[in-house]
Amino acid sequence: MKVKGKFIYEQLDKLFEQARTVPVRGQDKLVIFSDLHMGDGSSTDDFKVNADLFTHVLEHYYFKKQFKLILNGDIEELQRYSLTKIHKAWENVIGLFSQFGDNLYKTVGNHDLKLSVLSGEQLTHPVEDAIRLQFDEGEMFIFHGHQASKKYQRHNQLVGFTLKYFANPLGIKNYSVSHDSKKQFKIEKIAYHYAAHKKVVSVIGHTHRPLFESLHKMDRIRFKIEQLCREFADTGEQATAKAIKVLRQSLKKAHKESLLHKEDGGYMYNSFLHLPCLFNSGTVIGKRGMTCLEIEDGKISLVHWFDKKISKKYLRTNENQPQQQGATDYYRMVINTDDLKYIFARVKLLS
Repeated sequence: MKVKGKFIYEQLDKLFEQARTVPVRGQDKLVIFSDLHMGDGSSTDDFKVNADLFTHVLEHYYFKKQFKLILNGDIEELQRYSLTKIHKAWENVIGLFSQFGDNLYKTVGNHDLKLSVLSGEQLTHPVEDAIRLQFDEGEMFIFHGHQASKKYQRHNQLVGFTLKYFANPLGIKNYSVSHDSKKQFKIEKIAYHYAAHKKVVSVIGHTHRPLFESLHKMDRIRFKIEQLCREFADTGEQATAKAIKVLRQSLKKAHKESLLHKEDGGYMYNSFLHLPCLFNSGTVIGKRGMTCLEIEDGKISLVHWFDKKISKKYLRTNENQPQQQGATDYYRMVINTDDLKYIFARVKLLS
């Protein structure tokens, strides 16, 4: 580990050693959500925009299909609202969480850190600082992600004070690390190198930016284009050529956005050899729906859920085929998927 980041790596070591261990059996199915930021139901409540989508998906898809639920931090927005107001506004969601019973695991984030000091009577569900999922082939370290930032380790109370007493009265919605690409990249880089050092797969939230196998959107598209080009060379399938064309347009758009936001130009966190050791479930409060990670049948998948009313373009232009959920306007789309055995093997052999 670099001496420069000694404080952070020591904190992550403590977090890893003290994390609750959860064995995962072959038939187990898990879904990981983070960053709901549930508020008081008012116009400044970030959760409100996707609340109906989240509630429907959780009840009619994941609970019905007997998934275990992992809520990875920043579930209640306690830097802006009281726990009483939050639970009153979203009583139905809290009740839905309770239906998962012992199949619910919940970690704390920087926006709901207060949960870790509340007594059992005040909590609707037990909380952990981190979780270690133990598979036959390897281990998955799940933590919110703010622990990889010295700022959030030392100045979280000041951030909360600003949100509660300045942002709330002015009607300003949540501003966080999710709006700063350089801070996102810095946190992800630390989490990536720590996971590689420990030879584990890490799953974070916090930045609101989905990651699959340590790849950002542009990197993921590049890898997919390369794969499809090889397939086209062998098969000549026109459907493959069409998919490549769509991906090329997506890559151009993502590149323009990265230039607009002046994102860090680093590639794979300056790692000379790509390791699929870092994942991020994204957020439930996205402008174009919500993302999560699913673990099922020995595979891990990054999934995008969205509402047809606000995301019609995904039905026309995305390379992956969305699946409509019955007669609803809700759609589920698998962005990427891979075998966990392969991921664990690559991390162990190449770290």
